[in-house]
Amino acid sequence: MDKLPRGPMLNRVIQDQIKQYITENKLESGDLLPPEGQLAIDLGVSRGSVREAIKALESLGIVEVRHGDGVRVRAFNFDSVFDLLSYGLVFDPAKAAELLGIRIWLEVAAVADAAVQISNAELDQIAALLDNWEAKALAGEDVSTDDRSFHHLLYAPLKNESLIHLIDIFWVIYHALATQAIGIDRDPAATVRAHRELLAAVRTRDASLASQSMRDHFHSLEARMDRAIQLSQVGVPSHPAEPSTPSNN
Repeated sequence: MDKLPRGPMLNRVIQDQIKQYITENKLESGDLLPPEGQLAIDLGVSRGSVREAIKALESLGIVEVRHGDGVRVRAFNFDSVFDLLSYGLVFDPAKAAELLGIRIWLEVAAVADAAVQISNAELDQIAALLDNWEAKALAGEDVSTDDRSFHHLLYAPLKNESLIHLIDIFWVIYHALATQAIGIDRDPAATVRAHRELLAAVRTRDASLASQSMRDHFHSLEARMDRAIQLSQVGVPSHPAEPSTPSNN
């Protein structure tokens, strides 16, 4: 590594040098970086400067600090994206509707491919999930993770982990906002039925039908989101008593 210049951008420059070291040495997930002291010597900076740069890289999800073990490279992840979105939505909740739009575009496209690639066994696995989901809903149990599992199983045949992670980001953000912005799911059994209709469309293996069904699947959630944003702009509570609608999330 080259010696680093002094200046206000020192922390950022050290981060860039460490990232360059990782790529040039073809380090992979779980590989150790040189000790903090060695990095400081190689870069010509203090250990404190290296330590601060490592903390910044850890917050970005690039490295992981394991006390007593050292600093290891992390696998590619969306942690920094999630943190940024979660923080930003506190200041601009209306962006949640835009994020929902992005999720819909992704899923409408993805489900078309899933419909022609998914196996009968995988379809049956989703059907079993829905049966369990419905039983839990009728018993008044927490079903918050079942919707997430449904979408995981639906897109598993595509073998695209980044797609799953992106949808996870939208899912987590939605549920973080749900109770304070768009209200809780007042009829979880209806939500299960909505997902059964979506599964039925996928079972036809008609890509166009599956895409349209996915598009329709999100209509009620879009309406609830729009209403919550409108009410928040005039200072009215966003989820007063109202007729039950499936969450379709």
